[in-house]
Amino acid sequence: VECRAAAMASLDDLGVSIVRATPVEDQSTYRYHIQVQLGTATWEVAKRFSDFDRLLQNLSASRYAGLPKLPSKTLLGSPTDQESIDTRKEQLRIILHDLLRRPDTRRSKSLRQFLELNKRRGDASETEEAAPRPLLPEPVRSFEDPRFGVSGLAVAPSVNLILVTHEDSTHLSRLGRVWSVVEPDELGALHLWARDAEGAWKRKHSNTYGIKVRSLCWEDTTRQFFVGLEDGKIEVHAISGGQSPQTSRKAVLELHHKSPVTHLAASPRRLLSLGFDTAMRVIDVRSRELLCGGRLIRRLKNESDYLTCGHLDDEAGRAFVGTSGGDVFVLDLSRNPPDFLHTLELNAGSIAAMRVAGSHFLIAHADCITVMSFEGKGSERRMIKLGCHRAKHLADGDVSILSMAVAPERQLVFGGYSDGSVAIWSNRDGEACIVLRAHQCDVTQIIWLGQEPWGPALYTGGGDGKVTTWRLNANEEDFTFWSPQTFGAEVSNIQAAAATIAPITSSNDTLADFEPAFGNNPDAFRVANPRVNPQALRNAEESDSDDDLADALR
Repeated sequence: VECRAAAMASLDDLGVSIVRATPVEDQSTYRYHIQVQLGTATWEVAKRFSDFDRLLQNLSASRYAGLPKLPSKTLLGSPTDQESIDTRKEQLRIILHDLLRRPDTRRSKSLRQFLELNKRRGDASETEEAAPRPLLPEPVRSFEDPRFGVSGLAVAPSVNLILVTHEDSTHLSRLGRVWSVVEPDELGALHLWARDAEGAWKRKHSNTYGIKVRSLCWEDTTRQFFVGLEDGKIEVHAISGGQSPQTSRKAVLELHHKSPVTHLAASPRRLLSLGFDTAMRVIDVRSRELLCGGRLIRRLKNESDYLTCGHLDDEAGRAFVGTSGGDVFVLDLSRNPPDFLHTLELNAGSIAAMRVAGSHFLIAHADCITVMSFEGKGSERRMIKLGCHRAKHLADGDVSILSMAVAPERQLVFGGYSDGSVAIWSNRDGEACIVLRAHQCDVTQIIWLGQEPWGPALYTGGGDGKVTTWRLNANEEDFTFWSPQTFGAEVSNIQAAAATIAPITSSNDTLADFEPAFGNNPDAFRVANPRVNPQALRNAEESDSDDDLADALR
């Protein structure tokens, strides 16, 4: 009867509490007794500290990421005094509730087995239909160049290509080419992957560089892609042909005075280029003539700040330029030099990516994604903060967000982190509902493709040199956060759930500013980019007077 009652109940109705701790037979350690209630069924399981450790290890081995950390072990072995036992019992309870709160870990096989839910629900067998469907995305395929980390990614179904750029991002490479783990004359690469008639993916074109390849963008209307190099040059390539595309290099643009190209963004009319020389340049995509530009060093907070990423609002004729100091400059591209319109000050970490989703403007920085209202040209000062997406256990000072994508049709937001994790949020929630271990390190690129034939799918590129395609299994109704059902009085001290934010596809929501109850100290997450020393990249021939929009256009 008890098993039948548990089988009929939903995991969302689960009640869990650590009710007591008792010593083992030899008094060497303690067992923690966990009371579980599912529907009308109630049972108790006893676990040691080592069992909690094994649970987290099993979850990590199954690609779950952003997991809570166990309290540190004591130097003199397991604690035996009552005060220490009570403290540890509370710490383990919070860890267990954190795992249950998140939709993906709550449905995991490891946690179900830990709480003996599989026995009570009758889904002990792998093939039983009663077992909850896992929510983690499934890997479909991977492209890899193990010599380099991924620095750029573009998915172009219209020409049957996936374009990938790589750069040597190893620690040894920073000491000089002699100490690089790859060949001295190989520090970057460009690969084009095409799908043949049988559905197999093959490398269609490859090019290796003696310098790092820092950025990439694709322009679908003109069938061009642009490759930004460490020496400040931008290669312009054109694609011709149908299902068997051919590539040809059409031009090389020198826009950044031998300083690395940090970001490229293209529209059918314009190419926006940003560089470590603090310069922005806008050129005509077809004629390749310089339209406007200048240097933004006088706008930067510190001499060590640099331009990190941009968003080209081509329809409105403006550009959003992010900096390592946490600012976003809004510039009018209709004039040369561009007019300064506004500064969005986030004041927490380097700006990593920016996206527009309906009436919302999403900015990835530090360890989070800030959601702002998106206003028309001339109304930038009305842009206000609506909310923030965070992953609770990816809020440490040594973890930062590097990339972002949105899926408006599914109301999802994706964020790639420096530890190799990918967090997925429903746009209603400030707290991540899925956190996946996608790469060994540095998820530098993330793209959502919602349409067939190559979608719906998520594409990620990492510091391990892999580009992986992921299939999403979760539906909107799966993104329900758990809250204790039975032991309400006991869990009153658990962290407050992150406040929800407006759906990113809505145009008339007005939410007050909020911060989640965890990790809301902006100074704790300010992480400098370890891959660049702006002063070392400065050319001796550069003039200090050539430093603002009015004077600097060359």
